[in-house]
Parts: sequence; C-alpha cells; structure tokens
Amino acid sequence: MNIIDKALHIAEKTIYYTLSILLFLFVIYEILDLIHLFYVEVCDASILGNKSIALTGVPLFFNIIIALEILETFKGANENVLRKVKLILLIALTAISRKVIIMDVKHIEFKTELGISILILTICVGYFLLNDNVRRRITKQKE
Repeated sequence: MNIIDKALHIAEKTIYYTLSILLFLFVIYEILDLIHLFYVEVCDASILGNKSIALTGVPLFFNIIIALEILETFKGANENVLRKVKLILLIALTAISRKVIIMDVKHIEFKTELGISILILTICVGYFLLNDNVRRRITKQKE
C-alpha cells in the first residue's frame, strides 16, 4: 500500500466513525423525543380528541429504525457486498414504507400510487432475488 492508499483508508475510517457517532446520537435523541411524545400524549389523552399519536410518533419510530439499519450497514464496512446491498434495499423499503404510512391518500393521484406500488414491488423483488436460498436454487437449476 502506498501512502495515498493509507491516507484514504484512514480518512474513510475517520468518516465512518464520525458518521456512526453522529447517527448514534441522533438515535438517542429520537428515542428521547419518542418517549416524551408518548408521555405527553398519554397524559393528555381524551376520548373525544381527534389528535393521534400515529401522525407524529410513527415517523419518529421509523426514523429510529432507518438510522439503526444505516448503523448496521456502517458496522459491516468490511463485509461482503451482497449483504450491504440487501441492507440498503431494506433501508429503502423501510423509508418508502414510512412515507406510505404517513401519506394522505385522499390527495394523491392514481399515477403516484401506481408509481409507489411499482417502486415497492421492485425493491421487494430485488431483495428476494438477492436472498441466499433463491440464489442457491437458481444455481442448482442451471447445473
């Protein structure tokens, strides 16, 4: 390894650690925010109230899940590429699911709904094809 490769490797590790620490702090902040929100909603709960914790709590919950999946991707920095791609597809699927759950479907056109459905289906098919069991069956069938 020459000196430029070593410098790039050190810079890459420094960036990974910095981003991991910031993401970890973000997760802690989001968890505290979710606990506070839940506490406030439970204390102010009323039967007649139309306000729902789902509109504010669910996005926080999904932010935490997405951040943890990104941390998992960082953690496996030296692992195989296939595992990273599968994690990235899971992160994308989680992010899209978050948007779909909080989306107001009354004001969305049919083309938008169709596009989101195709996007989700494509990511799911991609993840399915990358699955180890499916790859083994396909490889056995070719032999």
